[in-house]
Amino acid sequence: MLKKRVKLFGIFIDDIDIEEAIARARASLYGGKTRIFFTPNLEMLDAARTNTDIRGILNNSSVNLCDGVGVILASKIMGTPIKNKVAGIDFGERLLALAEKEGARVFLLGGERGVAERAKRNLNMKHLYLNICGSHHGYFDDENDEICNLINQSGANILVVCRGFPLQEKFVVNNRNNLPNIKIFACLGGAIDVWSGDKKRAPMCVRTANLEWLWRIFNEPERIKRFLPSLSTLFCAYWN
Repeated sequence: MLKKRVKLFGIFIDDIDIEEAIARARASLYGGKTRIFFTPNLEMLDAARTNTDIRGILNNSSVNLCDGVGVILASKIMGTPIKNKVAGIDFGERLLALAEKEGARVFLLGGERGVAERAKRNLNMKHLYLNICGSHHGYFDDENDEICNLINQSGANILVVCRGFPLQEKFVVNNRNNLPNIKIFACLGGAIDVWSGDKKRAPMCVRTANLEWLWRIFNEPERIKRFLPSLSTLFCAYWN
C-alpha cells in the first residue's frame, strides 16, 4: 500500500514516519533510485503559496518530510491531516547512523567557514566509523562547478546540504545531474550548525511539547521577522 501524500498549497508532503524515511534512504544506498529529501516547514509553505518557482523546486524532491507543528496544524485546518512530523535534524542524525552502519561516504556542505569542519570532528567522535569524506562551507555563489568537482572527487554517495531555504533546495535541484555518485541528497537547514556546537537544540521536553519553534525564537530573536509572516499561511489554510 502506497504511503499517503498530502497536498498543501501545491506542495506534496509525505505523511511518513522517520522509520519509513530511513527505509527509503537505505533502499537508495542499495542500488535503488537516487532520492532527494526536503523538509518543508510553515515558512517554506508560505513561500510556496505565493511563488510558483519555489513550489516547483520543492516538488522536485523525492520525499518532502513534514518538519514542524505548523505544517501539521495547516494540514488539519485544510481537512487533510498529517500524522507524522519528522524534524530535519532528527532525520539527519538517523541518516548519519545509517551511513556509519552501511559504510556510506558523507559530504557536508553548509554553514559559515570552519563550521562544517567542526561538525565533522564532533560527528566523528560520536560515530567512530562514520566516513565523512569531505566538507565545505555554504557561502558561495558562482562556484557551483568547483563545489560539484570537489564533491565528486570525494567519492561521497550521501550529500547533506545546509545552506538555508531556498538556497539549499535550489542547489540540489540545479546540480543533481552534475553529481552522479550521490544516492541521497538531504537538505537539513541548520543541522550542521548544531553538529558543530555553534547552536544548541531545544531540550527534549521542549521538543516533546512541540515548542521547539518557540525555543528558536527565544534564542534567535531575529527569527521573529521570518516567523510572523508565515502565520498568514494558517489563515489562508482556514479560508482555503
